[in-house]
Amino acid sequence: MRFFTKVAMAIVACSFLSFQSKAQDLRLGLKAGASFDKTQGRNLKNEFNGTFLGGAFLGIDIKKVRVQGELLFSQSKITTGDNFRDAFGNYVDNSATSIRNGDFKMNELSVPVLVGFNILPKRLWLMAGPQYTGVVSIDDVHGLVRETKDVFKTGYLSGVVGAELELILGLNAGVRYVFGISDRNNTNVSESWRTSHIQVHLGFSFIK
Repeated sequence: MRFFTKVAMAIVACSFLSFQSKAQDLRLGLKAGASFDKTQGRNLKNEFNGTFLGGAFLGIDIKKVRVQGELLFSQSKITTGDNFRDAFGNYVDNSATSIRNGDFKMNELSVPVLVGFNILPKRLWLMAGPQYTGVVSIDDVHGLVRETKDVFKTGYLSGVVGAELELILGLNAGVRYVFGISDRNNTNVSESWRTSHIQVHLGFSFIK
């Protein structure tokens, strides 16, 4: 949580320091859309789930290069597979009668820091960069484990690639693929859990 808070503060500070000299290049706005996430693991149910995505962005365009930071709220869901109890029995609540298809729903805050390159003048941008996601809360829907903090890490690192299209009246639309870099598994069981997202959004720039 400290890491992405510091990143967000640095983005805001750098952007506003440049405001006087490059006000015409500053971008500030809101965005909303959908995120389809999947967490892969041997003992998880590997399928995409659709959830809400929303937040704010702040960036600077310098000729054909864009530097943009964002603060995004999203949700993700992890569903257990057939053999979850066998592999993670030490973490399972003994009162849980059924482990298969058990859901963990997570509220998350993400800070992507992206660099974009303009490939169609004033219209189409290709974007890429790192993203840190902090897990704000976890809902163990079916009461499967004793402590969720012992099973899932509180944050994870991803990479982002995507494209953004500038529309009329300050509107923009984009699509991204967010691929997991760090492991979300916080247990001592030797199994890797990495989350991938496919995201689509519509945004509006107040300043451009």
